Amino acid sequence: MTVKKNVLLLGDLTGKSRVALRMLTSALEARGHEALVLPTALISNTLNLGRHAALDTTDYLLDALDVYEHLGIGYDVLYIGYITGLAQARALCAVADRARKAGVPVLLDPILGDGGKRYCSVTGEQEEGMRLMMRRATLITPNLTEAALLAGVPYEEARRGGDALARMAKALTADGCAAVVTSARTGDGGHAVLVCEPGREPLALPYNSLPGHHFGTGDLYCAELICALLAGRPLPEAARTAAERVALELKLGEEGILPRD
Repeated sequence: MTVKKNVLLLGDLTGKSRVALRMLTSALEARGHEALVLPTALISNTLNLGRHAALDTTDYLLDALDVYEHLGIGYDVLYIGYITGLAQARALCAVADRARKAGVPVLLDPILGDGGKRYCSVTGEQEEGMRLMMRRATLITPNLTEAALLAGVPYEEARRGGDALARMAKALTADGCAAVVTSARTGDGGHAVLVCEPGREPLALPYNSLPGHHFGTGDLYCAELICALLAGRPLPEAARTAAERVALELKLGEEGILPRD
C-alpha cells in the first residue's frame, strides 16, 4: 500500500500536450501521492514547435510558497524543472536551500535540449541557471544531451559511451549531487539509464527502446523515479523500476498513459 506523500512541483505548465507539470501531476496522483503544483512559467505548447507564448510566473510562485509556509503546508520532495532564466534560478536556489536545510530532497530536471542540441528557445542564461541550481540539488535527471551540456563533454563522445560517460558522470556529481542520465548508451550501442553517484563508478542499466518519439516520457520517468524513491528504494533500484514502468505505459499506449500497479 502506498503511503501518501506531498511532492512540490515547480516547472512549466504547458497548454498543449500532457508534458511537464501536467504529466507529473497525473502520474504522481495515480500512484497515490499529493502533487503541490506551482508553475515557473505558463507556456502555450511544447518548445520543439519553433514558436510559443510564455509568461514568467516567478512572483506568483514565490508568493504561493509564502502562503504554503504560513498555512503549514509541507512537502516530502521538491521537484524543479523548467526555469525561465538566471533571475528565476537564483530565486529557486533559495527555495532549494531551505528545502535541503529541512531535510527535503531536491530533484532537478534540467530542461535544456535533446537530440544533441539545445531546444530552439533555450538560452545560454537558462543553461547557466541550471548549472547554478545543480549545486543545490540532491539528484538531477538530465537526458544525454543535457548531461553532456552540463558536464562540458561533447555530445557525440557521450553518445559513443565508454570513457566519455565516466568523465561526464564525474563532472555531474562533482558538487555532491547524484545523477540519473536517461537515453545514455551502452558500450555496444544499446540504450541505458546511467546512474551516477558521487565517488562511485557509473552504473549503466540497459533497457529496450521503443520506436517513435513519445512526448512526456522524461516527465513520466521523473514521476516514477520519485515514487520509487519515496517507497524507500535505493537509487539504482529506483532508476531501474522507473524505466520498467515507463516502458509498460508506452506499450499500453492509448489505453492510458497513467501508471498503474
